[in-house]
Amino acid sequence: MKSVENSFEKSKLVLRLERNQREMGQLKTKLSSYICEPRTYNLFERSETLKKGLEHLSNSNREMIENLKERKKSVEDYMDNVKQQLSEFQELQQGVHDYVQGIRSY
Repeated sequence: MKSVENSFEKSKLVLRLERNQREMGQLKTKLSSYICEPRTYNLFERSETLKKGLEHLSNSNREMIENLKERKKSVEDYMDNVKQQLSEFQELQQGVHDYVQGIRSY
């Protein structure tokens, strides 16, 4: 029974990370759109920082999804990493939202 629960938990984590992966793609697309073109050097730097953060998190996210799918370790071995991923994603998502709101004020 423990194996079934472990498998179910891994599936849930993989689905959550895959959803975040899609959302990161949408955020990258949004940042690259004409509407979000930086109009000042500070906005340019902020945009580049957000893009790099999304790229780094996306790579890390993909790697974690692959590791979870390989099923070499238990769910518990990944929980801290997944929580960190989700936290970083929320921070970047908020950063993109704040950036877009800031762009609109120019």
